[in-house]
Amino acid sequence: MSIGILVPHGKYFAAEFLAHALNAKTFGLCTKELNVEHLIIIGMRALKRYSKLKKKDFKSVAVIFSDTNFCRYYKWCNKYTLENNIPVYAMPDLNDYCLQPFTPAYHTITLPDIEIKKPDDRTVICHSPGTKAEDNIKGTEQIEIVINELSKKYNIEYLVLKNLSWKDCIKVKSTAHIFIDQLTKNNPFIDQYRFGGEIKYKGALGKSGIEGMLLKCCTITTMGFHETAPFFPFPPVVLTDYFDLMNVLEILINDTKYRNSLIEDQYGWAKKYCSPEFVAMNVTRHINETV
Repeated sequence: MSIGILVPHGKYFAAEFLAHALNAKTFGLCTKELNVEHLIIIGMRALKRYSKLKKKDFKSVAVIFSDTNFCRYYKWCNKYTLENNIPVYAMPDLNDYCLQPFTPAYHTITLPDIEIKKPDDRTVICHSPGTKAEDNIKGTEQIEIVINELSKKYNIEYLVLKNLSWKDCIKVKSTAHIFIDQLTKNNPFIDQYRFGGEIKYKGALGKSGIEGMLLKCCTITTMGFHETAPFFPFPPVVLTDYFDLMNVLEILINDTKYRNSLIEDQYGWAKKYCSPEFVAMNVTRHINETV
């Protein structure tokens, strides 16, 4: 059985690790022929490319939608996958944009070996705002207002991951006790309809948040609850929004026992359900129905 993965670039959805777990070949967007039996397409751009290729008789084709690019083109993506009977796997936070049944799938992440060591004399809070093109897309400005208020009462250090390589980001994040992924839900300073037009964006647990869990940071994000059973349990992240972030952070700063119990739950979940082996098994369920 031969499996191919069509990706915009090699690191997309950690394709390298997914390919290794599946013993699969990876193909870039310039590929003209896909000589495999089963094809997994990762992302909207790869699906667009696939739609323009001369099709061959694959035993199965499936697509993974893993970021907000899908939100911008969700009408076309849904129409194309429905018309061509392509099974869909998607990050659970994209639920509102999927107009058909789909299998939830989180990123697979493998981190470099690193010593995880947290300071004892202060609480370190970390946040990654994303690229300059996504300025305040994660609610960074509002997070920093809350941090500034808390710094008047508590001994905290705030680390912002900007203009760093991925490996340096991992090193810095490994020193944090708390990681804030994003503050989008109910944030009056962010356009909630910026992706899907008429659909309100409710936030997400992104790749950076999963990294935080694997680095034993108590990870906070804003997202709506999404049903992930029977495939895997809902991630045990701390859910909050713009109006409650201050209260949530105060609890986590003051109650280290509670914070550490959350960290252990999050680490165990991410280690199991974001491993290349589990994600590979999850996103190839459709193949078992065709062989």
